Amino acid sequence: MDNDANAAALAESLWGAGQGFSNVFYGCIGTGIGAGIILDGKIFHGRTGSAAEGGHVSIDYRGPRCNCGKRGCIEALASGTAIARRAREAIAADATRGGALMALARGDAAALRSEMVARAADAGDELAREILSETIEYLAVWLGNIVDLLEPDVMILGGGVADMLRPHFGEIQARMKNWCVNARHGEIALVPAHYGENSGIAGGAALCCTAER
Repeated sequence: MDNDANAAALAESLWGAGQGFSNVFYGCIGTGIGAGIILDGKIFHGRTGSAAEGGHVSIDYRGPRCNCGKRGCIEALASGTAIARRAREAIAADATRGGALMALARGDAAALRSEMVARAADAGDELAREILSETIEYLAVWLGNIVDLLEPDVMILGGGVADMLRPHFGEIQARMKNWCVNARHGEIALVPAHYGENSGIAGGAALCCTAER
């Protein structure tokens, strides 16, 4: 019926964190990164229905190759998969670092996951903190671009990685001042999704409800 991120954005707009706002940007940060855009209360599909591929906005043309074929997409840098990959690469480059990370992975770098990075950072692991800080910076760049392009009323982040990063939303927004020409970006709330892991279910319901109108 529709892209899952589009549907989730609609649900958040109708009943969730975007309720009461006409223009909503929704980003789902999990193993990958998806996005949905609501303009004047309706899903923005673009000319052919292919709009709102927010996860494939490149912020580094020399960055890692994304599964889509482009380089430096935000998905290839800040998704859960990307965070884990960056941790493995850093440990491979210097095996003396990331002790807390490797302890969580029981000594198997291949078993590293993004949530381990957050846990190790909380425990004071220097490498994990660097990776987390870099991820926050990547997201600040990405969302700064979104503000300059769309200037939505609210920006909503959902998905497992977004939930993990929820304590850092304020820092993401503070760093956006370095990546956004819109002097009033601070007026745009950055908030967690209401539906969380149930966003797909809520999104399906939202599509059905709006189709009946």
